[in-house]
Amino acid sequence: MRNFFGLARLVTALLASVLVSTAASADVLKLRLSVESTPGASTQHMLASFRDALKEELGDQVAIEYFDSGTLGDEIVHMQQVRTGQLDVIPIGSDAVQLDSKWAVFDIPFLFGSREDAAKVLDGEIGRELDESFQKSAGLKVLSFGEIGFRNISNNVRPVRVPGDLKGLKLRTPGSKTRIMSFQMLGASPIKMNIGEVYLALQQGTVDGQENPLGNIRKWSWYEVQKYISMSRHVYTPITFVMNLNRYRSLTDSQRAAVDRAARKAATASRQYGAENDAKLEAEIKELSKGKVAFNDIDLVSFKAASKPIAVEIGKVAGEDFTSKVMSAVQ
Repeated sequence: MRNFFGLARLVTALLASVLVSTAASADVLKLRLSVESTPGASTQHMLASFRDALKEELGDQVAIEYFDSGTLGDEIVHMQQVRTGQLDVIPIGSDAVQLDSKWAVFDIPFLFGSREDAAKVLDGEIGRELDESFQKSAGLKVLSFGEIGFRNISNNVRPVRVPGDLKGLKLRTPGSKTRIMSFQMLGASPIKMNIGEVYLALQQGTVDGQENPLGNIRKWSWYEVQKYISMSRHVYTPITFVMNLNRYRSLTDSQRAAVDRAARKAATASRQYGAENDAKLEAEIKELSKGKVAFNDIDLVSFKAASKPIAVEIGKVAGEDFTSKVMSAVQ
């Protein structure tokens, strides 16, 4: 009889141990994170910053599968996968507009004068409205906004100083219809192309140039196949950092709070990274290209004047009321 009770106690203890272990395992937050860009690119930097911040927040209570360098596909594929739940968290660049027309507002030339202006707008009421809109239109929760940064024009034909210098230039652009429209209205010939195809296209002359922040020009080594970089700062592109909405809603309160804090930390890190890049990359590119790339400024007054009709047309796409709110927030 003693053996029976002893065995019973042992079985009870083992079951209790299994139940505790199972409960602990159930509390572990499992997430799949991915990005198309390679280490050092702005979107990869933000995703990695989020990963590290979330590990600090939750310790062994989070298990993260992390992918970069396009292992799982390009940005369009990533947007499909996060919406279907195959991925949990991704950063989105210019292609966010393909999921919600409000994002077209970021294609208005010279909308933001500084990254501080952009951060103030994105972290305020406008950012909250964008989040609500994305939840409805795409089933995605906007966790925070990071920074791809101010875009500049590079090409192999001539320096771009005034709008007329864009005439006939074959420029690679992302898939944003309003970005394409903007360059068409300025006289260029924009060509939609995935970012991973740009280097070869520039090298072979399929396109004359492209438009991106200096960080991407450096990261993708486009300075090796470009003669001119015009510091136009014509568009500021945010990183729309998102999580599958159903997945977000499934989190416990403590997990959700940790995810929110990690996303805010990642946004701060992203903006700091952008500022640091701006401060050093021009000199770095000049050195790496051995002086073969020529930098120039643009005539901002003439570009702003030429861009006014573009702002009107983009406002029709993004929504005139919403665009008006953004313009007021910037001012």
